[in-house]
Amino acid sequence: MFTKRETNFCKGIAIILMLFHHLFNDYEEYAGYIVNFSPFNAERVRFYAVLGKICVAIFVFLSGYGIAATWHKKFAQKQPSNIEVFSFTWNRLWKLMCVYWFAFLLTLICQPLGRTIYDAYGTVPKDIAAYLTIDFFGLAHMFGTPTLNPTWWYMSMAIAIILLMPFVIKAMKKFGSFAVLGMTVVALFFLDARNANTFYLFSVVLGAACFENQIFEKTARLWQTHRYGLFLKAFLELGSFLILLAFRSNYNYYGIVDGLIALVLAMLVSTVLVKIPVITDIMQLLGCHSGNMFLIHNQIYSFYFLGFIYSFGHWLLILLVLTVISLLVSMAMELVKKYSGYQKAMERLGQKIQNAFL
Repeated sequence: MFTKRETNFCKGIAIILMLFHHLFNDYEEYAGYIVNFSPFNAERVRFYAVLGKICVAIFVFLSGYGIAATWHKKFAQKQPSNIEVFSFTWNRLWKLMCVYWFAFLLTLICQPLGRTIYDAYGTVPKDIAAYLTIDFFGLAHMFGTPTLNPTWWYMSMAIAIILLMPFVIKAMKKFGSFAVLGMTVVALFFLDARNANTFYLFSVVLGAACFENQIFEKTARLWQTHRYGLFLKAFLELGSFLILLAFRSNYNYYGIVDGLIALVLAMLVSTVLVKIPVITDIMQLLGCHSGNMFLIHNQIYSFYFLGFIYSFGHWLLILLVLTVISLLVSMAMELVKKYSGYQKAMERLGQKIQNAFL
């Protein structure tokens, strides 16, 4: 089974990879700071940091799987009406935006620490109003307009995934998941699709296909009675993961390799990693807060406290400090949401808006 427990573990891995990627994939980011990269050298750590970009495919894969699972739980075998599909999509979209808006408003409040709206949008009032509005709705990447935080480009894709998934799921119900997955691969090659959004199309469709075909359940039953079944599965999954990583260094084929890496990693987590005590608790905690950490980590290390974060010297310590600080800020954000009434107020507002359209 691939439950919320395994999902959060994968998200925990993905958010660590994201922080690592952003901290060390670009020399210019930490130029002027002395960083100890032992037991590696700077070039090797940068190479690994670039590979950390697979975090996006992991999040996208989990989104595809999670939305397909929620769809099945809500509608089972029945054909949902257009109103039910609208409600399903709206609830997921509103939940995403509520998380984003809180981080957006927090970033506006923290302007005195660095990265003001003038730095982001310029000084022309009309431009500021237009760019701020587009950015507020998470669409800056889609429209190609300035943003308060460049890492928020993922919001445009997250919104697109939520809007796209009902069509993907319906197509899978009608034509079969493998047929849709095959058509996705053909389309990517035929259209020579290379932009950031189409790059992760395979990952999201693969995630949905894995749920539709109960891939993790079937994998769990594989060699279940074999004496060394668990060891063999873990060995094959780890080997496949490392081979795909090596292959990705030179070839990616429109994000297909990234999608396969996300799948194999999820299998490895489900087979053995989620069974490791303490580590599992830590990863699940990070996974639960991965959304907030994604939204606020760039401000912390790049805009507000760049010198402080890199002052810790060793690359592992720098990564640990940013991870802990981002996690603590996320926890504080959730407490503020809870005790300020933000969560309940936004739930009521979302329901009122939905009712107005129905």
